[in-house]
Amino acid sequence: MKFTKFSALILSLFFVFMACEKDETLETSSPEAQFKLLEPTISNINLNYNLPDNPAMTIVWDNPLSSGTDGYVIELSSDNSFESPMVVGTSTTDRFTMTVSEFNNTVLGAGADAFEPFTVYLRVTSGSLVSNSVSFSVSSYSEALPIITSPDNSFNLVLLETTPNDTAISMSWEDPDFGENSSVVVSYDVQFAQGGTNFETIITETAGNDTSLEFTHEAFNDIVLNAGLAAEEAGSLDFRVRASIMMDGGNMERISEPVTITVTPYSVELSPILYVVGAGAADAGWSWDNPVELPLQGTVYSGNINLINDAFRFFTEATNWDTGLNYPYYEAVGYTIDSNLVNAMDGDNNFQFTGTPGEYFIQIDTVAKTITLSPPVVGPNCNFDQLYLVGAGTDAGWSWDNPVSLPCTGNGTYSGNVTFSNDAFRFFTVNNNWDSGTNYPGYEGSGYTIDSNFTNAMDGDSNFFFNGTPGTYFLTVDDINKTITLEAEQLTCEFEQLWLVGAGIVDAGWSWDTPVALPCTGAGIYSGQVALQNDAFRFFTINSNWDTGINYPTYEGNGYTIDPDLINALDGDSNFLFDGTPGTYTITVDTVNLTISVD
Repeated sequence: MKFTKFSALILSLFFVFMACEKDETLETSSPEAQFKLLEPTISNINLNYNLPDNPAMTIVWDNPLSSGTDGYVIELSSDNSFESPMVVGTSTTDRFTMTVSEFNNTVLGAGADAFEPFTVYLRVTSGSLVSNSVSFSVSSYSEALPIITSPDNSFNLVLLETTPNDTAISMSWEDPDFGENSSVVVSYDVQFAQGGTNFETIITETAGNDTSLEFTHEAFNDIVLNAGLAAEEAGSLDFRVRASIMMDGGNMERISEPVTITVTPYSVELSPILYVVGAGAADAGWSWDNPVELPLQGTVYSGNINLINDAFRFFTEATNWDTGLNYPYYEAVGYTIDSNLVNAMDGDNNFQFTGTPGEYFIQIDTVAKTITLSPPVVGPNCNFDQLYLVGAGTDAGWSWDNPVSLPCTGNGTYSGNVTFSNDAFRFFTVNNNWDSGTNYPGYEGSGYTIDSNFTNAMDGDSNFFFNGTPGTYFLTVDDINKTITLEAEQLTCEFEQLWLVGAGIVDAGWSWDTPVALPCTGAGIYSGQVALQNDAFRFFTINSNWDTGINYPTYEGNGYTIDPDLINALDGDSNFLFDGTPGTYTITVDTVNLTISVD
C-alpha cells in the first residue's frame, strides 16, 4: 500500500466538557513517524455526562487517501508503548469523530476509574505507516449501574418480634466504574417498594458512602409495613440501589436493576383488649367463658385481677388460643417482669404467679416494656390521676398557677367541665411539668378522633386551638376508644361541690375558715386535689354547716366501695381517717358508681 504525499496530518480534538484546561506540559512521544500528528492544545479534559451525544473528539487531516488504498486506523493506549492498543475507529475520509458517550466508554474500557484523571495516548496508522503519538489526561464519568450482589431473588425472610435487635437482612452492592482509591464521593440509598408497583411509593434508607447496609428485625419490619405489605402474610418486596454524585453541572444519579425478595412482617398494631386466661387468674380459669379483660389505654393495658398460685397466659384475641403470649415471648422482646411472675415451665411456658394470692392491679406498658403488679385500684382506672389543661384557650392561661384539672372519671376516661375561649392550649400529664405535654399531632398521630371544635393551632408548638363558640363544655378524653369529645356543660350533681373539713385535711383543719372544695366535675362525680395527712376528716354538702356532714358509716351503708387508704376513724363521730402516705392526692366521689377513690 502506498500513501499520497502528506504535508501534515492535523489532529483536532474538540471536547464538550465541564472543565477544559490548557497545559503547557502536554506529553508527545517521538517514534520514527511516517506521518506527523500536530499536538492538541488541550491536555486535561472532563467529559460532560449531561451532553452524551455531542461530538467529543474529531481528528482531521488535509490529504485524503488515494482511491483503492487502505483506510486510516485510530488507536488509543494507556501506555506510550502501545503494546495492546485499542482501536478507536477507522476512516476512509479526511476525518474521524466520536461522541462524548462513545469516548467515555472507550476510556473506561481502557482501564480508567470514573471521575479520576487517566492518561491516554493516541496515534493514527495506515497499513505499515504509524504516526507519532500524543497524550492527554481525561476524566470520564460513570456509565455502569450499581450491581446488587446480595440478597438475590431467592431470598425469603420471616421477621420475628421476639428477636427485635438481631440482624434480619444484610444488603451489599458493587459500583463497577469506581476503584478502591476513588476520590469521588458517591452517596448510596436503598429504595424499597411493594412488589410489582414499579416503585410508585418509595421507602428510602440511606447508606452514605458504604456499599452495604443491614437492618434488624424491628427496623426492617417497619420498612416492610410502610411499603404496604400485610402483617403476618408473605409478600413481595422490591428494592434497588440509587447512587448519587453531587456535581457542579447537576447531580448525577444511577439506579440499579431491582431485586425482589419475599418477606413476612409481624404486626405492630396493639389489640384493643388483652385477655387473661388460666388457672392462675381465679376468675377466668382455662376457659373462654369469663376471661379477664385488660383494656388498652394509650399504650398501656391495665386492670384489676384476682391471682392465685397457678399459671395463666395473655391473649390478643378472645376465644383464639393461637394468639397467646407466654412468658418467654415478653422476656424475648425486652420486658421487665414483676418478680411475683415467673416462667411456669409447664410445657407452654405460661406465666406463674408466686406471690400472696389476692386482688392486684396489673399493668402491661408496651412502651416502657414492663409488667407490674400493685394494689388493686378502687374506682376509675386511668394511666394518670388526671390530665391538666394549660394555655390561653382555658381559664388557666400559660401558667401553672391554676391549671385546669380533668380527672379520671372512668376506665381510661378523663372528663369534666372546661371553659374555653378561641385560643391555644395543651394537655399535660404531670402538674407543673412542661415536658409532659401532648399537642394536637401527638393525639392525632396516635389515632384519636378529635372533636371538630379543636384544630391544630399551627403556632410552632402545634397546640390545640378551640375554634367553637366560647363557653363551658363537658370535655372527655377517652384513651380506650381514642376520642376527644365536647358536649354541653354537665352539672348533674346534687350539689355544686362537696366540702372537706378536719385535721386530716392539711389546708382546712377543724374550721370553716378554709374548707377544701371538691367540685362537681361531671355526672354525679366530685373530684379534686387534696393535701392529706394521717388524721380524721368529714365530707359536708353545705359550706359552714356542721349538720350537713356525711361520715364513713353513712357512705359505707349506702353501698360505696371506699379506697383502702380511707378507714373509719372510730373517733366517736365515725369520721374518715386517712391511713396512707401523707401527700397530695386526687379524691373522687362517684355518686353514680358508688365509689370513693384516692389517687
